[in-house]
Amino acid sequence: MIKEMNEPVKIYIDPTLLLKGDLDKVLMSKYDIFYRRMVEYILNVLEGKPESAILAILIDGEGNEYEMQLPESGFTKSLGKANEYFLQLEEYETCTLIKDLVKITKAK
Repeated sequence: MIKEMNEPVKIYIDPTLLLKGDLDKVLMSKYDIFYRRMVEYILNVLEGKPESAILAILIDGEGNEYEMQLPESGFTKSLGKANEYFLQLEEYETCTLIKDLVKITKAK
């Protein structure tokens, strides 16, 4: 199940991958914490709990920080990707939560 993190996740990145436009590779190495944070973030927003507007903070090799935001228009797609990840881990309780969040998001 999702453990509450309550603040943006800091993900350290290799700037050479960003220059190649390969953000997916960066996030792949950090999938678990990133997807858990994403689900928690969306859950908090949908429940009206106070939540930072920042999903995650990417930090490059020089210590520069880049804030990632997730608009509500991106919730359904992001939850779909998170669901694929948690299915691979066989975390079915989390998948059920994600399906519920998708229903709520689509109903808005």
